[in-house]
Amino acid sequence: MTRQECIDRAGKILARARARRDSLPPREAAEEAHYPGGPSVDEIEAQIIRQRYGVEEVAA
Repeated sequence: MTRQECIDRAGKILARARARRDSLPPREAAEEAHYPGGPSVDEIEAQIIRQRYGVEEVAA
């Protein structure tokens, strides 16, 4: 497999994962993405909202 084929496959996997995440409500997606020792569910939820809606700041 060439480097370009690897990059293309990775892009497709990332697109599917993002589509899955974006099909869920922000809170549910954040809960699914949370892992121990990582960012809090609230932080992940805020990031998802910023990415989806282009909002600079999300109220807590």
